[in-house]
Amino acid sequence: MRFFSSMAATTLRSLSKKLSKSYVFLMIFFSCLLRLSEATNILVPGQDLTDNKTLVSSNEVFELGFFRTGRSSSSNYYLGIWFKDDPHKKPVWVANRGYPLIDSSGVLSIRNDGNLVISDKRLIQHIVNEVSTSNSTSAILLDSGNFILMEGDSTVWEGFYYPSDTFLPGMKLGFLDTGTGKMRNQFLVSWQSPSVLSIGSFVLALLEKDKTQLGVWHRDEVFRLIGYYDGQRFRFLFNSSLNDYNFTFVSSITETYLTFATKGNDTFSWFVISPTGEIQAFSKIGKEISVVYSTICTNTSSNNAANCYIEKLPLCADGNNFSRIEGPMPNPSAFNESDGLGISDCEIMCRSNCSCTAFNSYHDDGTGCQFYYENIEFTAGETGQRNTTMFVRGNFTETAYRLPRNSGPWKKRLLWLITIISLVVLAISASVVILRWKSHTCIAWNERGTNTKRSLELFLILLGSDVWVENRDGRTSKLKSLRKRDHELPILSFSCVSVATNNFSPANELGKGGFGPVYKGLLLGHEIAVKRLSRKSGQGIEEFKNEVQLVSKLQHRNLVRLLDCCIEREEKILIYEYMANKSLDSFLFNPHKKPLLEWKRRVLIIEGIAQGLLYLHQYSRLRIIHRDLKTSNILLDKDMHPKISDFGMARIFGENQVREKTTRVVGK
Repeated sequence: MRFFSSMAATTLRSLSKKLSKSYVFLMIFFSCLLRLSEATNILVPGQDLTDNKTLVSSNEVFELGFFRTGRSSSSNYYLGIWFKDDPHKKPVWVANRGYPLIDSSGVLSIRNDGNLVISDKRLIQHIVNEVSTSNSTSAILLDSGNFILMEGDSTVWEGFYYPSDTFLPGMKLGFLDTGTGKMRNQFLVSWQSPSVLSIGSFVLALLEKDKTQLGVWHRDEVFRLIGYYDGQRFRFLFNSSLNDYNFTFVSSITETYLTFATKGNDTFSWFVISPTGEIQAFSKIGKEISVVYSTICTNTSSNNAANCYIEKLPLCADGNNFSRIEGPMPNPSAFNESDGLGISDCEIMCRSNCSCTAFNSYHDDGTGCQFYYENIEFTAGETGQRNTTMFVRGNFTETAYRLPRNSGPWKKRLLWLITIISLVVLAISASVVILRWKSHTCIAWNERGTNTKRSLELFLILLGSDVWVENRDGRTSKLKSLRKRDHELPILSFSCVSVATNNFSPANELGKGGFGPVYKGLLLGHEIAVKRLSRKSGQGIEEFKNEVQLVSKLQHRNLVRLLDCCIEREEKILIYEYMANKSLDSFLFNPHKKPLLEWKRRVLIIEGIAQGLLYLHQYSRLRIIHRDLKTSNILLDKDMHPKISDFGMARIFGENQVREKTTRVVGK
């Protein structure tokens, strides 16, 4: 018995040692497994990626996860990819730039149908891709920065096909084969501001008409060519050093695109279209990241990016340089709180108008615009707003902009004395100066008592902008609609219209009609068409009033929009939206332009005219018979959409009226 007891004890001790070694081994194994799971580059069904987790590419080059922009509690959250070594975690790819999450509750997962989805505590799912029909997919983050969805050994979706503002090596810009027989245009779009990742104002893409050219658009209005393929290599116009990169231009029957590769194994390069319209060239050597900023201007000595996107930079008396001022700001002349505008839009609009003395962003995140049309030194004494950054025309300093904070009583008395003397001098010379000034500036009172500044604000509203104005009691209010009465239109002074058309320069003349000559103009950065009543015209005040009253009541995509009018002295002027392709007869009766009207385009033009007429005859608030419909009165916008114009001869019908008498023949 003792022998067996001794053997049992020895066996138990041996077994205990083995179990102890196994336990240690299992602990080490599970610890390693946990570490591997924390640094994985793959997401499979059943797994969730939350705010405190990330995917890391196999060689730890890129990292994917949730991040937020800004520092306030109302910051937006996004799913994106950034360089793992980048301390700022600036994303190079964003999955949900158009629909940010409200907080850190975001979750990335693979749905039961195999597609990637993002959701938050609202339980609203955003589908990142919708291409898979299998539930056996997996998502992988590659060392190239590409985030792909695999179905077995096949790639069914990849993030490189949906870039944001960044051009990474291996990405393609151009017209890509979708496998359906149609090509898809792939391009970069800037952020709205450094803290707002939504779609911005600048687009970098290959041209559709000439796919060998690369350019940048500002809001689909101004285009700048920045590079081209010369048949052997791709060349850049604005920065010759970019020619040294390994760019490749590929053109085939199914697709045409531009791509590039890194220079070497130790260097990683990429490009960004910035919120200001600049091209930023980034380089990463080891863990060090450097950047070179380049404006795209090729025909100007200016280094300011905004100047590159202004068709004709005006020669302003105070110059076109803007000084950066920080601190409490005066109340602005006009607001535009639209978060679809970035600070670059504000700058371009202000630079294009010499009457604009300063600008800044409306929101703290850099979106929306505030404009100033008065003397900044004068308005600075008024009650200011929050501390912010402001850009003032001219070489201003903070001391010139604002009084010193610790001014003594003697300085205040001196200020009052200077003010009183100035007022006396102004009162003596006002009667002479104001009359001359009124005829030479756009900021004047016209004969109907409408301030031109307000007319400019209403003009912006007609173009789809939200504008805030200051009331007489000092409060601000939003102009939600253009007019209280149907016939009320913004009224501009003749001097303002004259400035917009370069004093009705013959070079700006678009053509002549029965009403009079039509000129092209530029007002607040927007192109306009100015129709001026000729003294020799067979039409007169009745036709002018008829057009103003009718067109201001009509709203349809196939009717030309009346934006402003001017009634001053003997001048009668109508201001319309600018139609880039002029009238239909300029195509039909021009042997060189006629081939551009292929039959598909002609059918669309006919349908558009018919829709406009149907609206006039049946669906508008007034039943209107045009009475002068002809090809010269059909205008074509930049996209060749037709718009009916010239309502001087139009006649209003009653609701049940089917016939009318006329005293003269019209329409010829």
